[in-house]
Amino acid sequence: MKELLGKKNKKIAIGMLILLALFHLPLMIKNILTSDVLLNNYFYNGYAWEISLGRFGTFIVGLLKSYLSFPHIDLIFSYIFLTLSFILLLELFEIKDKSKIITSLLIFVVSPVVSATLLFHFWNVVYFIAFFLGVSSIYIFYKWDHKIGKYLVPIIFITGALSFYQAYLSMIVTTFVFYNIHLILKQKIDYKESLKYIGCLAAGVLSYFILMKLSQIILHIDMASYSNANSVGISTILSIPSKIVDSYKLFYEFYFGNSIMKNTYFDNHLLNILLWLLFITTISISIYKSKNKTSEKILLGALILLLPVFLNSVIFVISDSKLQLLMSAAYLIVPVFFLSQMNEKYIKIGTYIVLAILLRNYFIQDQASYYSLENTFNEYHTIINAAVTSNINEPNTRYAVVGKIDYKKNEIIKNIHDRNYGYITDDGIFWEENNLRGMGFKRFVSEYLGLTVEYVDDDTYSILEKDTSSKDVIYRMDDVVVINLNNYNK
Repeated sequence: MKELLGKKNKKIAIGMLILLALFHLPLMIKNILTSDVLLNNYFYNGYAWEISLGRFGTFIVGLLKSYLSFPHIDLIFSYIFLTLSFILLLELFEIKDKSKIITSLLIFVVSPVVSATLLFHFWNVVYFIAFFLGVSSIYIFYKWDHKIGKYLVPIIFITGALSFYQAYLSMIVTTFVFYNIHLILKQKIDYKESLKYIGCLAAGVLSYFILMKLSQIILHIDMASYSNANSVGISTILSIPSKIVDSYKLFYEFYFGNSIMKNTYFDNHLLNILLWLLFITTISISIYKSKNKTSEKILLGALILLLPVFLNSVIFVISDSKLQLLMSAAYLIVPVFFLSQMNEKYIKIGTYIVLAILLRNYFIQDQASYYSLENTFNEYHTIINAAVTSNINEPNTRYAVVGKIDYKKNEIIKNIHDRNYGYITDDGIFWEENNLRGMGFKRFVSEYLGLTVEYVDDDTYSILEKDTSSKDVIYRMDDVVVINLNNYNK
């Protein structure tokens, strides 16, 4: 484990931290909001909700932070934990080639998975701590010789990672599978050790479920139905066959569809096809040339075929099979493992060419996403400022926000939005549900205008939402100032 502190890794760490800060500078210097970030900005104490989702570990972090969110500090610590995780992966997969290290590093820096996670600055450090704990559980198990610690620490780390975000189970499983494929190809595999780690993983998951239930009992909190978090049990086991099918659908959607992130605008789906063809060719050559037994070659083939199942393994625990970028940390491991196995000259050249184009696309998508979110903030600020300041002296005034801005109406803004990675970048700053929209509106006015206002009730909102009599963006109906975003840019 001493190699982690070597000069090479220190240089990699410094370089990666600098690049992360540069590539994601807009998060430091601009107003970039999402609906979640607005509601949880600066001060967040909604831990009853987090605990009801099974994320009891977040409460501990909340206590350490005194429930405050420090965007700049959280970003810095997120960079640190992501960098440490990356170095552990380099050591696990024994990546020594400089070109492979640099390419892998750039993938971590510009991946939309990382960018989208960093957006949620009130929780991003928690996500990347979970990522670090998951990778560390594997590294410590295989690299530490302590008779008890090599088993106990991974169990604690797995429990901790899941207590922050259950979706990182997929990342742990995927890293473990890739590492074992690496060991088999290197003929260094110890199947007993692999089974022992599976035991540690099972113990960690069990420990997590026990502590999760205890935290809810002690704090008198019921399990939430959000993402079907409360449905873990026999029904989950019975749904395994359908979940296997779902995992392949999610795999397809991540690489070739547009629902998780936009792939088709930059033809990323075609680049991903080329990458997978190159990877399958490399693995096939490696298996063919290896001196492994026939049974091991069959095992390798089965593991490759089951990759979508490993990448989406969290859906076997939490029954909601939806996947979004925050839950896609496992997919970050894929290109790093790809590169670790690329040894054939022409395959390496082809891989670097494809990845160079993909990295270029990711960088543009990241920056376009930041532009999109900044523009959304500016538009909302302009509209709300005009509505509130012009009516602030009117007594008993209430406000209502209806509709959603259509960014396709503005050609310049449309071009930016077309190039982002999707996810929450095309959404408004406020949730659609009126109660949450009202909370967001009042918080926005308080934080950015320094004023306290009243918002309409659900019944009034339902009436205003259906009214199409006015074509103005801002208008009054009795004591209500209506902000109709549907009319913006008309």
